[in-house]
Amino acid sequence: MLALAVQFGKGDTHASANLLYPALTLVGAAIFGGLLLKLAERVVPATRRALRSHKRLRAAATVELRARAMMDELCPDGWQAQILMFSSAEELPDDAPEPARTRILLEWELLGQPAVTRQIWARDIKQALEAMVAERITDETLQQIEQRALLDGTIWPDIDPI
Repeated sequence: MLALAVQFGKGDTHASANLLYPALTLVGAAIFGGLLLKLAERVVPATRRALRSHKRLRAAATVELRARAMMDELCPDGWQAQILMFSSAEELPDDAPEPARTRILLEWELLGQPAVTRQIWARDIKQALEAMVAERITDETLQQIEQRALLDGTIWPDIDPI
């Protein structure tokens, strides 16, 4: 009752006190807050998407740089690679495994040796680059095992003794 008495200028309180302005201020603040929330609903997801995209690009660049450095170390005579990206299953060649999961074809070969082009199918570039490095590490390890075995005098079935 006191609020009503103040609003209409009756009662013991100051006649100049009016609650209309504070009420309008509260309503205006609520409307402004609601508009800010609606704006935030649109801006925050877009900002998150942009940050995630930037993070993925940086991670992909890191994977590529690491793969290049490792291949340069593992292939002293050089190497070359080509990445083919397919946008749909219709574009994939007939020899592509599991069209639903493979969209990237990485072809690579060692330079300075008999040319053998190797193919790696993957769902993304990161996976293809990591598989290429792993394949080369496996090749290098097998070559070292063969060399040690030959030095120890073990004859491999497919290698002529020196």
